[in-house]
Amino acid sequence: MYFVARLVGKTVAFLSPLLRRGGGTSAPGVALLGLHPKAFSKLSESLEKGSVLISATNGKTTTTRFLSEILNDAGVACVSNTSGANLKSGVTTALLTKERHHEMGVLEVDEAALPEIVKENRPRMLILMNLFRDQLDRFGELESIAKRWREMILELEPDTQLLVNADDPILATIGLQRPGSIFFGLGDASGYSREELQHASDSANCPQCSAPLSYGHLTLSHMGDWKCENCDLTRPQLDFEVSEIQLDGLTRSEFVIQSKSGRHEISSSMPGLHNVYNALAAFSAASEIGIDHDGIASSISQTVAAFGRTEKVEINDREIHILLAKNPAGANANIDTLLLHSGPIHLCVLLNDRIADGRDVSWIWDVDYERVLNRVETLHVGGERSFDLALRFLYGGFEKDKIEVADSVPNLLDSLLSSTPKHSKIFILPSYTAMLDLRDELVRRNATHAFWKDGK
Repeated sequence: MYFVARLVGKTVAFLSPLLRRGGGTSAPGVALLGLHPKAFSKLSESLEKGSVLISATNGKTTTTRFLSEILNDAGVACVSNTSGANLKSGVTTALLTKERHHEMGVLEVDEAALPEIVKENRPRMLILMNLFRDQLDRFGELESIAKRWREMILELEPDTQLLVNADDPILATIGLQRPGSIFFGLGDASGYSREELQHASDSANCPQCSAPLSYGHLTLSHMGDWKCENCDLTRPQLDFEVSEIQLDGLTRSEFVIQSKSGRHEISSSMPGLHNVYNALAAFSAASEIGIDHDGIASSISQTVAAFGRTEKVEINDREIHILLAKNPAGANANIDTLLLHSGPIHLCVLLNDRIADGRDVSWIWDVDYERVLNRVETLHVGGERSFDLALRFLYGGFEKDKIEVADSVPNLLDSLLSSTPKHSKIFILPSYTAMLDLRDELVRRNATHAFWKDGK
């Protein structure tokens, strides 16, 4: 029966490019699991060096890309769900459709799907990066995911190595449940830390006693060097620690990682503090796997952005930067990145409310768009909830006559290109399915460097 199910799944995979759009497809995995529910577990067993599973609200796609590039460059043949399909059907598709022998899986996993996938995959390594408020209609409150993850860690196989972002208080507390956990974080955020919690911060209280947390430094949302003055719970000691951060506009980020093996200088073409975290997670994992540190640094320096994640596209003598913005923490991190740009900001925000985005779009009121108010030269909004965005910007102090509302992606691009000067940089912050719609249109227009629809 398994052989027949695999054959059906591979047939669906062969036919799926005819139907595929944007971020890839899970159809082969859906077909395979429908015929053989234990197929994912059996496919996982074929990876002789096991799997690394990566989960987070934000950053799992980019971290997966970093780590898979590092391992492949080191000669470890890896399979990854590069299209971003991260439910059980998506990771099953990735394992089913691998074209050659792979020794290891590097797989990003949806937060809600993680406990079931961990149970069936029995990974050699699990990386937990952050938990932010996202898709409340699907996930519920943040604590509901955290509760399931706590239970998952207690049932984790003894030989699974756990790597945790210590700067996230919720995750650090979960990691402390398991002896031998590896912790990574930012030891020095000089020049890039915040003085107070953002309005959209999700976890300002101690996970143990609920008292307010205090911070030595704040980085993204509720993450940073935290401690509780009431019960003395504090951020764990860092095994991998970042310092000497230099964010060079939209061009590069440079920083130093300190570990028990020494000091390692890292340079990446991915801008923004959030990508420092992503590179740090990948470095930590690769180091624990045993990859040479010089090789890790070299691979990080050559890794380019995953589709829609600070992706750069050129069209009609303009440079479009696509920064996926699907929740308050991610959108605010992208605004931080925008503000690294020294020139005028031509801003476009796209918002859909499809299943993959989350039906509840109230999160846009927790995004600090006002921080770019005085820097924005042109403002366009689009997507299925474009008028919600227009209202949000109107209440944020943007002049009504300067807010351009587009009723379709083609019309939006036409308006963007006609209202911005040549050689300008345009920053587009789309929700997930809006990003897919945008990329489809860019591919149709033969935009330079736009990835093809399967994400390759």
